[in-house]
Amino acid sequence: MQFDINENKEILAYAILGGLTDGVEVHDPVLPDDFEENFKPSFYLLQNGTVVANQNYVASVEPTPDIRPTAEQESMTAIAQQMADQQQHIASLEQALTALAEGGAKS
Repeated sequence: MQFDINENKEILAYAILGGLTDGVEVHDPVLPDDFEENFKPSFYLLQNGTVVANQNYVASVEPTPDIRPTAEQESMTAIAQQMADQQQHIASLEQALTALAEGGAKS
């Protein structure tokens, strides 16, 4: 088995078959039972042929994608809001005209 390790003995990658560029060959390493399921770069250390959990492991923070709306999306949103406002104003005018017509018919 080969491991790609850094200067802190953190395992960055491993290969069961084949090899890694600059990989360290370890014959019959002692692995935790859940090594393959839990593997993340730097999560484990290689110490004297034994793989152990890295007590200093800090999960890397994935960068948050920029999800701001584009200028076109902002324009479309503004237009949609204007249309909604206009429709509401038209409905209000229709109600006023209906009330006026009903009031005018009563007299």
